[in-house]
Amino acid sequence: MLDPARLHDTLAELPGPPHPVLVVATAGTTDTGAIDPLPRIADLCDRHAATLHIDAAYGGPLLFSDTLRTRLHGLDRARTTALDLHKLGWQPAAAGLLAVPDSAVLAPLAHRADYLNAHDDTAAGLPDLLGRSLRTTRRPDILKIAVTLRALGRRGLGDLVERACAAAQHLADLIDSRPGLDLYARPAISTVLFRPAGADPAAVAAVRRRLLREGRAVLGRATTCEGLWLKATVLNPHTQPSDLRALVALVEGSTP
Repeated sequence: MLDPARLHDTLAELPGPPHPVLVVATAGTTDTGAIDPLPRIADLCDRHAATLHIDAAYGGPLLFSDTLRTRLHGLDRARTTALDLHKLGWQPAAAGLLAVPDSAVLAPLAHRADYLNAHDDTAAGLPDLLGRSLRTTRRPDILKIAVTLRALGRRGLGDLVERACAAAQHLADLIDSRPGLDLYARPAISTVLFRPAGADPAAVAAVRRRLLREGRAVLGRATTCEGLWLKATVLNPHTQPSDLRALVALVEGSTP
């Protein structure tokens, strides 16, 4: 997580006069799902005239939920925000969003290249590839996001997000109740880190590989200052308690 105290020191040490500075905070880290203290970071950016961008690729969909959106307090103070809806939005992997406060911020994207969007071709009715996707010839996945929102609405998506996060909390409860397992922390979103109690990195890696090779469970891995952990990222809103109990039993049974 981004440490506000260290950020303050870094910004304060910058030589004057003020130079353009971009601060990038995270709302849902890849390894642990942690959310930076966004309001405090935003305050520091205001104080030091820095531009704030928030990477909410993982945590952004919490906004769909009336009960979970408070975890993203301060997100609205970012100059720009990135969201990746292929995680808690159940969209294709390429379906991401960049949210900006004013379309004028996107003016540089109006760049014209004669081989892609020549003025006379556009006037003649030929497709303007740069106007359809930032990656030109690739499909615009925003259409699938729009269809999903139209079909489920914010509340429908929020319900799915809440189910996934509730399943992660239940998994954390199960792990916490097992003396043979260590829980890294309560999940901030839907990522749960755990490992066999007292296991060193080699033992944790061996458990993960054994489950993969046997085709019994697919767990990720994450390294923190406390060492290596098994990573379970719960994204299926239809996950049942029995599925979670089975996963915990598999890990316990694979521990030497």
